[in-house]
Amino acid sequence: MKKRMNTGWIFCCGLCLLGLLAACKEDDPKPKPDPEAKITLKVNEFIYEGLRSEYLWTSTINWTAIDFKKEKDPHAFFKRLIYKDDRWTSLTDDAEVWNQAFAGVSTTFGFELQFGYIGYSDSLFAVVRYVYPGTPAARAGLKRGDFLLKLNGGAITVKNYGDLYDKPTVVVNKGILRDKTLKVDSIGIAMIAVKMYQDPILKDTVIAKDGHRVGYLCYTDYTDLSTPELVKVAARFKAAGITDMVLDLRYNGGGYISTARSLCSLLAPEAAVKRKERFLLKLWNEYYMNYWRTEKKDSELYESFVDTLGVNLNLSRLYILTGKGTASASELTLTGLTPYMDVVQIGDTTHGKFCGGGVLMPKHVWWNVDSSYYREIKNWGMYVMEFKFCNTRKDEFPHGFAPKYVVKESILELYPFGDERDPLLGKALELITGKQVAKARSGRTLPAYREAPMRRSRPLEGKAIDRPHRTAMPGRE
Repeated sequence: MKKRMNTGWIFCCGLCLLGLLAACKEDDPKPKPDPEAKITLKVNEFIYEGLRSEYLWTSTINWTAIDFKKEKDPHAFFKRLIYKDDRWTSLTDDAEVWNQAFAGVSTTFGFELQFGYIGYSDSLFAVVRYVYPGTPAARAGLKRGDFLLKLNGGAITVKNYGDLYDKPTVVVNKGILRDKTLKVDSIGIAMIAVKMYQDPILKDTVIAKDGHRVGYLCYTDYTDLSTPELVKVAARFKAAGITDMVLDLRYNGGGYISTARSLCSLLAPEAAVKRKERFLLKLWNEYYMNYWRTEKKDSELYESFVDTLGVNLNLSRLYILTGKGTASASELTLTGLTPYMDVVQIGDTTHGKFCGGGVLMPKHVWWNVDSSYYREIKNWGMYVMEFKFCNTRKDEFPHGFAPKYVVKESILELYPFGDERDPLLGKALELITGKQVAKARSGRTLPAYREAPMRRSRPLEGKAIDRPHRTAMPGRE
């Protein structure tokens, strides 16, 4: 009896112990899901699915060998997939800011700067390349060619120069060039950045010169909102009876293809516009080439002139001023018009961006599923190269377009847009009139300087945007 009681007691204790262990196990907290890991996984899937379908160079990637679920860093994963010659496809976690900026809207002081060093010193200075009208910089009295020597009371350095673009407020001091030296102006200029549309038409005027009436247009960004303004400029030029045209794209890094199409249609010979001839060919990846043809959407394979006959300038020759930053939609304008007219390029070799694309967001990749599937990453986006472009002669330009007339501008002597002393415009006027334009003589002795490599890319720089706001992408299901 005693033995049975001991056995029962042991059995009972064993059951209690098992119960306690089970209870303890149930009370152990389950590992909480890592929200960062969840976002990383979803971003990786977005990158994988988006590039697999949309990317111009998708055939260079072995998609079956990729497991996006194992990738720990979306940005590193993204960079590994990008084709070696692709300098433009990019990734962001705030695509809406991109979309606004592509439309010409951003929080800004409203100037574009070039940085440099005097002589062999380490002291940076900034030169104002241009100022958008109506911006804080314009209201502060800054203008093209001004030097900036101090920032918020101190020197401009490689560590703080970005404040001239990113900070909500700055105080700058101008520099005065005297005896090969930049002297600091003691008066500080305060500016507060504002969110606004920046008008890319910096100057349009008619220059009367030796019996010629020369239309001059300085244009910095192919924004959608600038299209009707370009039409107005063309109407003014037409009413003024211009005989020649100079298009200044030296600082124009690109923008909307639709705007470039309109500008080309304003400038091209009337006969080509009337026939709505093609001026641009587009080559997509194999999947999309087949898709457009199957769906009988051949219009996606080219761009044609559009009706601008009321204000078309019917030009047979166009002088285009270019620089190293002339890119994408600007190069599209240059190459697209070349088969139809004599395009005379003056300045520096262009950037060499021969492809275009669109802003791809999760709502485009997963257009046929509930938005809850991508809620955590809804603001992410990729600017994806989707097609190559060339003119109807199939001229390619991977290294940019070299000018017929090489003309350099000195950042220490920048003249107002439309001023004949500007070396690029001066060369165009010389070619138009057949008479040499008097060279600028400022009377100043210029110091030796070095251009600094740092600069901030503008939102539309290097971009040819085909379809920024798609509702769906006809990719693989």
